Amino acid sequence: MCGIAGVWNVDASYNILHDILLGLQHRGQESTGIILENFRIVKEKGLVSQVLTQKNYIPGKIGIGHVRYSTFGENTEIQPLMGLTSKGKFAIAHNGNIPDAMQRMKSLIEKGAVFNTTIDTEIFLHYISLAPYADPKLSVQWTLSRIPGAFSVLILTEKMLIAARDSFGFRPLFYGKYRDGYVISSEDAPLISIGAKDITEIIPGEMVIFSENGMEKTKFATTKMHFCAFEYIYFSRPDSNFFYGNVHKVRFKMGEILFKESNMKGDVVIPILDSGFSGALGFSAASKIPIELGLMRNRYLGRSFIMPEKREEIVKRKLIPIPQVIKDKEVVLIDDSIVRGTTMKQIVKMLRENGAKKVKVGIHSPPVIGPCPYGIDTSRKNELIASQKKLDEIIKEINADELHYLSIDGLKKAIGGDNLCLGCLNLNYPI
Repeated sequence: MCGIAGVWNVDASYNILHDILLGLQHRGQESTGIILENFRIVKEKGLVSQVLTQKNYIPGKIGIGHVRYSTFGENTEIQPLMGLTSKGKFAIAHNGNIPDAMQRMKSLIEKGAVFNTTIDTEIFLHYISLAPYADPKLSVQWTLSRIPGAFSVLILTEKMLIAARDSFGFRPLFYGKYRDGYVISSEDAPLISIGAKDITEIIPGEMVIFSENGMEKTKFATTKMHFCAFEYIYFSRPDSNFFYGNVHKVRFKMGEILFKESNMKGDVVIPILDSGFSGALGFSAASKIPIELGLMRNRYLGRSFIMPEKREEIVKRKLIPIPQVIKDKEVVLIDDSIVRGTTMKQIVKMLRENGAKKVKVGIHSPPVIGPCPYGIDTSRKNELIASQKKLDEIIKEINADELHYLSIDGLKKAIGGDNLCLGCLNLNYPI
């Protein structure tokens, strides 16, 4: 997963990009990059606070930015990317993943294209170069209409900034008014934080063009909404809001429905922070089992699911048990998901070592049984514990006393709609 940010016609755009990307840091912690007007670049491996320092400050009013964790290509290749074509310079920041990227790359190479990176984002630049138009805006529109997904992108030219979202709307994208210009973000929460007004979610299949003439919108594809359910389940901030509503409220509902479906009993509900917290609140409210902070989170470590190496070691350092909450209790442990099982196994072990009488696990999402080809790091099916083992085998693997997942119907009910991508949960992929 990645986060993208853009600024059009706002003084000190470097600082604004810093603040928006900081608000999207949960979406990627491997690298940070920005490209400002006149295509000046700051990008390195590291967190926003480590890369976008005042020492690296660049003045300007326009720019795009990106925080990344790798899903396709090497994790050393940092966005935004820049390309020089016969139509001028272009820079691009991309959140998503093109499922047939290898075939598209091969086809482009056969036509004479030379790739400077191994990441699928570069495909957009080659398509723009090949588009049968001299006009940059038409070239971008032509390009977007020929790549079905998955993408939310920001494309910077010498005279405009374009924000676009694929026709399925897999990944979110918002823009808002700010001072005399506009700001753009993968989620609306960072825009709210900086004081943006008239915040709008970009419609799937729509591109929004910011230029000296103001802002205009145009459709490049018919909307076929299949919003990624995992944005609600795990990835997004609880204070973010999407088409179906607020993330925290949806997760709370997931927890409520999980209790109604499972009827799990216990002495205390303990959430796995942070994305399991809202679901645990909902479970506690529905079950009347008190919720307590039994696991403290070290906030100076990243999210273990989206960090590429040493997940088990990270869990030990990230979550700190509070024995006084855990000892001699039947614990109902609530989390958002189980993907590989390594994290949950380690947490259950920690709870037992700190005196838990029983550990019952509740997951406020359905089992992840398939890989995601649209921008989530679950690319190999044999890594997914629910695709390899039955429920009783998973219980044994993680050493829990019980394990209950939310049903797919329960998930849809919590979100409030079914125009969702559930491919990783039911193997029904939109593209």
